[in-house]
Amino acid sequence: MAAAQPAPSPTPQDAAPTPASLSLLSIPGDTPEDADSYWLREVYQGDRLPQFTVRAVLMGSVIGAITCATNLYAGLKTSMAFPVAITAALLAHATHGALRRVAPGVSGTPLSPLETCSAQAVASSAGYATGGALVSVQGAWLLTTGSHPPGWALLAWTFLLSALGVFFAVPLKRRLVDHEQLPFATGTAAAATIRALHATGSEARPRLRMLGLGGLVAGLVTATREGLGRLPYAFPFPGALGGMPLERLGFALETSLLPVGAGALLGLRLTASWLLGAVLIHGLVAPRVFAAGLVPAEGSYVDFLGWSLWPGAAALTTASLLHFALQGRVLGRALRGLVSRRASPPHPVDALQVPRRWLLAGLAVLTPATLAVAHVGFGVSVPHAALAVALSFVLCLIACRVTGETDANPVGALGQVTQVSFGVLLPRNVTANIATSGITVNAASSAADLLSDLKTGHLLGANPRRLFLAQLFGSAVGAAAVVPLFYLLVPDSSALGGERFPAPAAAITAGMAKVLSAGLSTLEPATRAAVGWAALVAAVLTLAERLLPERARRWVPSPLGLGLACLLPASTALGLFLGALGAAVARRLRPDSEGRVVTLAAGLIAGEGLVGVAIVLGQALW
Repeated sequence: MAAAQPAPSPTPQDAAPTPASLSLLSIPGDTPEDADSYWLREVYQGDRLPQFTVRAVLMGSVIGAITCATNLYAGLKTSMAFPVAITAALLAHATHGALRRVAPGVSGTPLSPLETCSAQAVASSAGYATGGALVSVQGAWLLTTGSHPPGWALLAWTFLLSALGVFFAVPLKRRLVDHEQLPFATGTAAAATIRALHATGSEARPRLRMLGLGGLVAGLVTATREGLGRLPYAFPFPGALGGMPLERLGFALETSLLPVGAGALLGLRLTASWLLGAVLIHGLVAPRVFAAGLVPAEGSYVDFLGWSLWPGAAALTTASLLHFALQGRVLGRALRGLVSRRASPPHPVDALQVPRRWLLAGLAVLTPATLAVAHVGFGVSVPHAALAVALSFVLCLIACRVTGETDANPVGALGQVTQVSFGVLLPRNVTANIATSGITVNAASSAADLLSDLKTGHLLGANPRRLFLAQLFGSAVGAAAVVPLFYLLVPDSSALGGERFPAPAAAITAGMAKVLSAGLSTLEPATRAAVGWAALVAAVLTLAERLLPERARRWVPSPLGLGLACLLPASTALGLFLGALGAAVARRLRPDSEGRVVTLAAGLIAGEGLVGVAIVLGQALW
């Protein structure tokens, strides 16, 4: 098949979004090739509309610097990060609209949907440049060693690992985004938000109304809870299980509407599996873990989550790797295509992807640079740093698939996998354990974020090569903004662990490194047994998903949902399920309500994110 030819320059009447790019949530097609052809013919508009423009990059850079700063502050306070993509799209559109009213001659024409998409890609990448690594890994380094690494080393480390994650995601894009069309709920919600902002005619008003309604309700609830302190974060359930109050086990009704919006996008099967896992893990297993003394008897569900990370990481790792193994031929072809000069006849869509020479050149530059910084700046030997980079690529596969299916990037659990590996390879070397964990956390965050942004662009018809460049540029912006701020907020180890910056993620990572520095033998036998059972259950469910008939397959619990139940409170699982249930009921009662449901869900996510970021920023400045 012939390669794609450059599209002609758009005429004025052509320079408008295509109907398909403003409506579809998935690309139709009986085969991957059919889906590619339909997308190129009906959805793609990267050669018709402006996309990767100077004004989009500048707005994305400013918004990204703000969001990465607020995420750093929130992470040091609570270990939570706010979603960036939807917030960035709204801020970019609103900011440019304000500029057009104030200085129409300077701001130019309205942003195109693809320019808004590029701006949110730059901002999202910058916001993820922290990747949880500064909050958890670098905080743990400071707590363990008592001093910061050199400034140049941390700056280079943050950028190199973020960029490396972006490159790691490139070979996975065609499979996970284009062909399997995984939900990537935040990416889908960002696309719905951009569509609502740019919709015209009869479609614009109901979409904007639902987007505004969701944002207003979620924003008011967030302001009442976090700004005024007039609303509790959750209403605990009465009663007990296994002799323990449900409140201590984490069973409650959260007032956060963000999980509700995410659940509406993730679907009923996954969220029902998540809730089932929460009932099993937090309701049945947790009381026995407390009774056995594996966690402090006077502790709460937060202490239990520190223990349940182990079986959760085992379940997620087993399910994701087995899934890829069962599709080994597809993955093998993708990887062989990176190094082989012979290739199958290309589809015209292939001409729009990131070129193989870019990928190979980027990896050839970034990998040695990462190894050098790891050795000189963090004292990790070159062979062990190389092993950590290779392991991080495998874990990026897991992070991208789990994020695509569940919208929850399990970087904490994957960092634990790296810590376990180097606890065996380098016993009693705490600093190497922490530094190699940072490679995984930062790379996996950036890889999953790139695919989420590419999902947004795929639904809008954007050029994937230009989104890749936007993401790479955002990595540099985020590193330049967040690293100096980290030194400013955390000048020494005394800044962590107090009332202002409790830094729970840093404390957990540092504690885990100290435990693992003596090897896996320090784990309790019951914990090792739980890891084995979790891996076995995940393997059985993954095989059932693959081998059972279609009618029976939909009743098989999702192994990813069960694994994630180990990493988050039961109250969050309930919020996700309620969102999915509400969306399913709305679709059943009104089959034509799909677009409004998605836009309302996007509004719930964006409203809480915007107001939450504003509150954190206000607390930081005043």
